Amino acid sequence: MMRLRFNFQWKLLLLAASTMTLILLISSYLHGLITSALVEDYRYNNAISQVITLAKRTATHDYFSTPADLQQEMQLILSSRRDFKQLDVYQRTAQGLQLVATTAPNGTRLPVLDASAPDNEFGELDHPLPEVFSRETERNGVRHWEITVAINDRDDPKDNGYISALVTKSSQSEFVARLQRQHAFVLTGAVLTSVALFYALFALFFRRPARDIMQAMALARSGDLAARARIRREDELGEIARSFNSLMDEISERHRERERLLAQISGFNERLRQEVERATQQARLANEQLLRMQQQLAQSERLAVVGQIAASLAHEIGTPLNAISGHLKLLARAVPQNAETERRFQIIQTQLDFIVGIVRKLLARAHRPRSVLRPTDLNALIRDLLWLVKPTLDEHRIATSTTLAPRLPCVQLDRDAFRQVFLNLVNNSIDAMPDGGQLEITTSSSADRKTVEILFRDTGMGIAPEDFDHLFEPMWTTKPSGSGFGLAIAREIMREHGGQIEAVPHAGRGAIFRLTLPAADAPADDDSEEINADVASSTHHRR
Repeated sequence: MMRLRFNFQWKLLLLAASTMTLILLISSYLHGLITSALVEDYRYNNAISQVITLAKRTATHDYFSTPADLQQEMQLILSSRRDFKQLDVYQRTAQGLQLVATTAPNGTRLPVLDASAPDNEFGELDHPLPEVFSRETERNGVRHWEITVAINDRDDPKDNGYISALVTKSSQSEFVARLQRQHAFVLTGAVLTSVALFYALFALFFRRPARDIMQAMALARSGDLAARARIRREDELGEIARSFNSLMDEISERHRERERLLAQISGFNERLRQEVERATQQARLANEQLLRMQQQLAQSERLAVVGQIAASLAHEIGTPLNAISGHLKLLARAVPQNAETERRFQIIQTQLDFIVGIVRKLLARAHRPRSVLRPTDLNALIRDLLWLVKPTLDEHRIATSTTLAPRLPCVQLDRDAFRQVFLNLVNNSIDAMPDGGQLEITTSSSADRKTVEILFRDTGMGIAPEDFDHLFEPMWTTKPSGSGFGLAIAREIMREHGGQIEAVPHAGRGAIFRLTLPAADAPADDDSEEINADVASSTHHRR
């Protein structure tokens, strides 16, 4: 089933035509009511006037004395007025009211109405003029007026009486019908003319501006950002066209701005790519440096192991060798002198000296070089070292925060040696936090600014109370793969710097290590504020 589809123009025209048709019908109906009411009022007033005229003629010509003339006058009224159905004339006598003439001898007599007469069911007893009374009544299903007019003869009171008339109320007449038809015809013509005029005005003032706007919108939809609607006049459609043009201006400006931003973003991307390459290069260099440091740390631990073994070996071998050398000299004095024996004693002594030299060379090769101390900004060094180990911390999902005291005094420090201490403590924290955690580093100075303190605090598994006494012993470790020399080397390095390292017992989770160093004579020129920054964030894989 097809559905009729109307555009906005036809919908508006149909709405206007329907509204005007409704107005036409209501107007015709109201016109009929008003016309009927006016005709009825006219006929009512005319009927009263006719009866009053008859009453005056009756009193003037003394029709009570000539009833035939009165009867002829009454018939003349009935023949000229079809709405008059009956006339009764009464004379007032000493015996009461007496019927003098009537147009319906066999009909029911009409009552004489006065102020005391009974009203009808609608309460319409009327007294429009002095000595005139009327009311509406129904006879044989037709509504009538009963009108009573008094006859007053001032010259002869015995000629006084009343005239009662029965007049049809119905206003249906050819005149009224023709008047209504003409009124409907005129209104129909007015409606058609109004619709045609409305259509012409709609096409002139709405359809053409709307078509201009739609064409401009179609061009804009196709990508033409220069499309603009023509503003024909200053009305609502003109405002719409102006708003559309403003919108297109704004869209064009935003398009140009977007192009500029895209060009800037392209430049940003290129610069970002370069920055990423530079950062990648720096990270690669940092990783290589960290690897070298870790290798150096492992080498130091291996050398420490070798040194410990060499020291033990020197201690265990040196004493017997010294005893052998002493007894050999005594034996050489006691044995008689001959060339062969002396040569053999000399060979034995030479070999003993050779063994002692080998042990001393081994000790010298395993011994760590002495630290070279220089004034150092400790805060800056810690920041550099944290940046260096950041990839490793990120890999193990360890977040690091720092609280670096401002204007911290300088310390006499061997940077490479302290780097070894720092890496040992960071590696211990990483091993203690296999599932990630928090590492906090704090620097501070004493009240007299003679010592500087560094705290390493992690949220790892912590240190058992019974292990505190063995932490810094060589070759003692709780880690399955540990060498047991990390903290021992750290303590040795701190002692070489005139400081110390210790584990701080506490009731909370994790471990705390405190490093104490003497301050240098010149304070550090560090105006940095207290820093609390996460330098490592969590990752999504496990080591």
